[in-house]
Amino acid sequence: MTEDKKESDKKPKLKNKYVRSVIKLGNSKAITFPQDWTINADLEEKSEVSLYPLDDKTIIIRAFDKEKTKTIFRIDANVWSMNLMKQAIISAFKLNIDEIYIKYDDKNQEEVNKLLIELRSEIIGIDFKNINESNEFLINFLLDTSKTALPDVLSDLSSVFTTVINNIIEGNTRKDNQFILDEIDRKYSLGRRILITGLSDYPISAGYKNFPIIRYLGDRVILLYIKDFINEALILQLISNTVIQNYSELLVRIPSLLSEIIKNYNNINLDSISEFQEYLFKLRGMLKDIELDESNIEEQQIRNTIRYFLNSFDNFFDIGITRLIEAEIGMS
Repeated sequence: MTEDKKESDKKPKLKNKYVRSVIKLGNSKAITFPQDWTINADLEEKSEVSLYPLDDKTIIIRAFDKEKTKTIFRIDANVWSMNLMKQAIISAFKLNIDEIYIKYDDKNQEEVNKLLIELRSEIIGIDFKNINESNEFLINFLLDTSKTALPDVLSDLSSVFTTVINNIIEGNTRKDNQFILDEIDRKYSLGRRILITGLSDYPISAGYKNFPIIRYLGDRVILLYIKDFINEALILQLISNTVIQNYSELLVRIPSLLSEIIKNYNNINLDSISEFQEYLFKLRGMLKDIELDESNIEEQQIRNTIRYFLNSFDNFFDIGITRLIEAEIGMS
């Protein structure tokens, strides 16, 4: 007899029906779960369950599946050759490894970038991002888009935008601009796949079944704007550093505001939306206070780009207000 068989024999047999009385618990109401079911579902104190209302009289309760131990494989690019690294990543994919970390330095970072880009054409669903803080690439395999969430994609794109702006302010012309462009397209495509495959998760405005799906459109607008933010920022590389420095204090605040928006993406409330609006007013005031040399074409160009960022934030504000109302009336 196998261990699995022995384990299943220990679990109590479930009845077809259990009856429970509703009890008052503070301002809420509660029921107790049948002990037989809690044993079979491996529920313990503070375990979480999911509730799925089907109609006014029916609700399904499901216990969370216990998470399996994450498998992690680490590679040092200073020790492994590129050919061995490539084979190791392919083998890790076959073994269903969850995450791979590749340690790099300034000498081999670009070469590792190229290797990972090449592997995209060989491995369907490979995903990676650069962790600047630890000089590592994190690789995982997206067998389906449910393994990642749209806010994570937006956060990664926002990080790219921050990197581009910081490099422009520092006067650092990056060698891997093509890699940045590839990263933008890859993340943007991933974000669209997540939105399309998750369409069923977006609520439709009650009573207006022929109207667009509000939340889906809002997500799509934000995804598109962040992609355009990066493309606009890359154009700033053509502007002289002298002009950039005149606007550096304002420029550095724009990706900071975007990061805050993404951080509060699923927790929009009156406080966060009010803070966002106040910060946006402040940025507009900073732009107005910078003296303009009308004879300088580069100044006109950088101001137009900054206005594009700030005007785009107006659309973010509109989406935020819409989500706030959705939450208030129970649509989200």
